[in-house]
This record gives sequence, structure tokens and C-alpha cells, in this order.
Amino acid sequence: MLLEKNERNKLFLTIAVISLIGVVLVIFYFNKSKSRDVSITKEKKSISQRLKGEKKDSSDQKEGIIKGDIVVLPSIDYNDLKKSGQLKELMGSRKESLGIKKSLDMIVNSNETFKIGENKISMRDILENAFIKEGEVFEEKIDTSGAVIPQKIKEYGIYVVQQGDNIWNIHFNILKEYYENKGINVSPEADEPLNQGLSSGVGKILKFSETMVIIYNLVEKKVDSNIDLLEPLSKIILYNMDEVFSLLKQVNYNNIERIQFDGKTIWIPAQKS
Repeated sequence: MLLEKNERNKLFLTIAVISLIGVVLVIFYFNKSKSRDVSITKEKKSISQRLKGEKKDSSDQKEGIIKGDIVVLPSIDYNDLKKSGQLKELMGSRKESLGIKKSLDMIVNSNETFKIGENKISMRDILENAFIKEGEVFEEKIDTSGAVIPQKIKEYGIYVVQQGDNIWNIHFNILKEYYENKGINVSPEADEPLNQGLSSGVGKILKFSETMVIIYNLVEKKVDSNIDLLEPLSKIILYNMDEVFSLLKQVNYNNIERIQFDGKTIWIPAQKS
């Protein structure tokens, strides 16, 4: 009897232990499943919030474009210069910043395209052609990654050649306006030879200027050597404004007659500090 009783007790104890283990396992898996559901819910919520954020960013970007964050310059068309509008204001602003208002028709950057008559051409094409004309190579700098390094943007003054123009007077008008802006009145005869028949200081600057400019034939798409017109609006003169002002800034007008020029090189007296 005693043996049977012990056996029953052991059986009950075994059943109780197994039941307890079962309850623990059920609770463990329930909690794990609940935790996983919460994690999934949080992840779904996070994804939803990110998507909403992306949509908001995309909307903001579109809104930014609509608001005009990207500035689009007006088309540079010589025929539209005298009309009121954005182009007239743009050219007026560029000329005013240089102190040149009357002697040049347009100020165009080296990375821009412009139109004269039916001829549309880019400044890059003109500059490449000018390099070839001088026997040089128009090179683009490339960094270590192989990407092209953008060239420094330069300003070019453009004068559209008219019937009866001569390059000497065109240069002289620019020089006079430059000094007028500095408060210096240049005589209309300042470019005339001196009494001894020698070139005046202004005359020497004008002769040197002829070596600095680019005469471009818009119809034939090539650099030219003279400004004689074959047809209206077919040729232009281009001035690198950095070079022009760099030259004129070195000149003390009071000592202008001391300038020397040998046909290629110009010597300008040093200004006193």
C-alpha cells in the first residue's frame, strides 16, 4: 500500500511539473508573439512616416521650382535689346557694373549663347575658333576623377559692326567712355598723331587694342581679320573685358604720352604708389 501511494505521489508530481512547464512555455511564446507584433507595428508606422516625409520633401521641391528658385536668364537676342523687358534690364545692369553704357551693344558671358539676326552661336564656339586661329589649343582641365573642371566665366563686350564702321573709332569710343566714367574728359583729337608725326599715347593704346580683340564672322562661323561687311549683322567685335580694364587701369592718363608700343608689345610707365 505504501509503495502504491508513493508511486501515485511521484506520478502527480511529474504531471504537475509537466503542466507547469507547459504553462511557462505558453506564456513565453505568447509574450514573444506579442513583442513581435508590436515591433512589426512600429516598423510599419516608421515606414509610413518616412513615406509621408518623402512625399512632403518631393512636394516641397516641386513647390520650390514653381516659386522660381531656379533662375532662368532671358534669351540674349540682339533684335530685342531696344525693347522693354528682362533682356534690356539685364544688359543695362551688366553695362552699368562695368561703367560702359554706349560704346558696346551687349555684355555676354563666356558660357552663354546669343543671337544676332538669324545667326545663333555660343561664346564657346567663338573662343575655340579664336584659339585655333592663333595656332593654340582650346583645352579643358580635367581633375583626378576624370570630370571636366569648369572654366572661369569671363565677360565679353560685343559690338555689332554697322555699315561704315572702322575698328579704330570703335576702340576709341570705348576708351573715351571708360575715362569719362573715371571723370576724365578725353579730347576727340586725342588719337591724332603728335606734331612730329609720332603716335600719341592714346593712339598707341588703340593700336595695341587691335591685337586684343576678336573679329568674328557670324555667317561663315570663323574668326576674321577685318570688319568689312558682306551683309548686314554679319560681323561682331569681341572684347575680353578683364583684359581691357586690366590694361586701362595701369595707365596714368597724366603720363599717357610716355607709353611705348613696337607693334606687338606695349610698355606702360609704372604708376607711383
